[in-house]
Amino acid sequence: MISKTSWIWDERFLDHNTGKVQYIFEGGELVEPCDEFENKHRMTVIKEIIEKSGLAKHLVRQLPYKATDKDLLRVHTKDHIQRVQKACKAGIRKIGPEAYASSETEGIARLSAGAVMKAVDTVMEDEMISKVYAQIRPPGHHASSDQAMGFCFYNNVAVGAAYAIEHCGLKRVVILDWDVHHGNGTQDIFYDRDDVLVISIHEAGYFPLESGQVHEVGQGKGEGYNINIPVPPLTGDEGYRYVFESIIAPVIKQFQPELIIISAGQDANALDPISRLMVTREGFKYMANKIRELAESYCEGRLIIAQEGGYNLAYLPIATMGVIEGLVGVDVNWKDPHVLPKRQTPSALFEAVDDVIKYQKSIWEFTEKETFC
Repeated sequence: MISKTSWIWDERFLDHNTGKVQYIFEGGELVEPCDEFENKHRMTVIKEIIEKSGLAKHLVRQLPYKATDKDLLRVHTKDHIQRVQKACKAGIRKIGPEAYASSETEGIARLSAGAVMKAVDTVMEDEMISKVYAQIRPPGHHASSDQAMGFCFYNNVAVGAAYAIEHCGLKRVVILDWDVHHGNGTQDIFYDRDDVLVISIHEAGYFPLESGQVHEVGQGKGEGYNINIPVPPLTGDEGYRYVFESIIAPVIKQFQPELIIISAGQDANALDPISRLMVTREGFKYMANKIRELAESYCEGRLIIAQEGGYNLAYLPIATMGVIEGLVGVDVNWKDPHVLPKRQTPSALFEAVDDVIKYQKSIWEFTEKETFC
């Protein structure tokens, strides 16, 4: 049986308004140079490239539904939900550190979380569809149980994972976060649990500065089930491939997940204004293809890719096209106009991988690699 791929999208995601970047000077002077990095145009360019590249013919469109209080309370506190609700109702723009909202935001954030739940329903119940790309906003991986942060209000992938465990009876879920920023909120929510394996590959020494360190491995029965992989600038496509082959693939093989959910921020792309990791369309295609193969090997192909960051409007849709190509298993006949010269993987990347293995080898087995490339 050939498995189909779902594309979850709703025009209502465009109603969330983050406003303008604001620089405020002494005396109250204000400069607003551009839209906030996380804005509705990110969604429109992704949608357009899916449709005009021909990828849409490989996808089955679905609509999301809104997460209820019960759904959100699986991972968030009641106080947090009420704070977000009250702030949006009152028209307060900044709800947490770099978390910008409008009056519509709370309802749209529920829709974004509900989209991942809809994705869970689909891969668990639809015999014809095992893979989902959820094109959602606002993103979620910085939202902890009790705080909005970094454009995120409710933690979409965490809501989905908790729903899969409670509603579908799953016992082992992987959340892999390849956004350029550390998924601190997801880490916070599952830090003492062993039923959700959280893996985050992100730029070292970046946002949030206080989290994402290699020694943060989980606690209690969750020890070893939180894996941070902070990688250096210029890691690039080949560096990501090394991380997948050295750490991510062997760990997933040992964990034997029943579902894989990706926090898919394409902000590690080569042209993104707030990253320096230099990943191209081919790199994202490799990652999605590799994780699809792992899902097919260990969890009957059940794979959900949920959109997180990515802020260069010229390259975000190209990087996301690569993700969907890898997810579906097709190649769009189109030459990337921004292809860069092949770079040598920085030696600091090999040191970073060795550091991760040092902290995780008491839990997981890793394949020794003497050479690479």
